[in-house]
Amino acid sequence: MKQLIVILALMISSLSTIAKPPHLAVEQLFDGRYNKEKSVMTSISKADGIYYRSLHVINNPRIIKIIETALRKDSPKASKSFEQEGEGGRYTSLKVINNGETIDIGLQQYNGTAFFFIKGKENAFK
Repeated sequence: MKQLIVILALMISSLSTIAKPPHLAVEQLFDGRYNKEKSVMTSISKADGIYYRSLHVINNPRIIKIIETALRKDSPKASKSFEQEGEGGRYTSLKVINNGETIDIGLQQYNGTAFFFIKGKENAFK
């Protein structure tokens, strides 16, 4: 009987770790801190079970650096990452798997402008 209780306790604790939110640093960028920044346009939408957020940053290297730092913090959690740099600018992307769903994260930089997004099924953020 004790073994059964221990086994059930282990199964419940392992299930609770599976359903943990990913706690991504990039998610914190959408806490409202840039809502009054004239150099940043924020978009957030939920449609058909997909959660999408983006920041379009124009000529604000300080904020672009903050986004880059958050991406670097999250890169160890990524199952895949990609980086490309050339004349057209720089592109970085991460794919993070959580709750069996993929969260796509991307940052494109060019001529002092940056476009950053995070997208995934709502279940991936739970």
